Amino acid sequence: MKTVFFDLDGTLIDSKNDIADSINSSLLHFNIEPIKDSIIYEYVGNGVDDLIKSCLRQRNREDLQGIFSEYFIEYYGKHFLDHTTLFDGINSVLKQLSKQAGMFVVSNKLKSYSTEILKGLGVFKYFIDVVGGNSFKNKKPHPEPILKLAEKYNIDLVRSLFIGDSETDILASHAAGVKIAWVSYGFRTKEILSDYNVDFIVNSPEEIMDIIKVL
Repeated sequence: MKTVFFDLDGTLIDSKNDIADSINSSLLHFNIEPIKDSIIYEYVGNGVDDLIKSCLRQRNREDLQGIFSEYFIEYYGKHFLDHTTLFDGINSVLKQLSKQAGMFVVSNKLKSYSTEILKGLGVFKYFIDVVGGNSFKNKKPHPEPILKLAEKYNIDLVRSLFIGDSETDILASHAAGVKIAWVSYGFRTKEILSDYNVDFIVNSPEEIMDIIKVL
């Protein structure tokens, strides 16, 4: 059976507003000037620690990493479904694809948050397993999450596809020996393709079904 690994933020879900709102609400809590949303979006994809570190670096307040992280994680946990939605067409594609392939989510977001968001949006049922940035010793761009899932579920990585929008997804896929489909509708622009090679470009979720046919 074919296998599809999905990134979460910027691939399945448009979560950028809730993430940016939570970062800026946390900054205000510590009397720090907010950051432009567009800048915060650039930091999404490498896990919560890197997100916070990058944002605090913008304000020269890296000394707050520990207590800021605690506050942000608690705040975001109460607001991660305020505005977050599935990208248009994702629900239909997941329903169709679940009949043709085994599907997994490999995110750098906390596993518990990833799971609750997918449940809240009604699509958790389509996935065999969901792993997050805290599921293993290493997270993307390390290939460990993909390789651990392959080992656990006896997955043929030659007949597998990773779908994601960020550099971490591309690097993890390359390292694991899995074909990568980069989505142009996510949080990154096509400028990253000047630095990274991908096997497929997905301009809309519906195009995923065409790619699966040629795996």
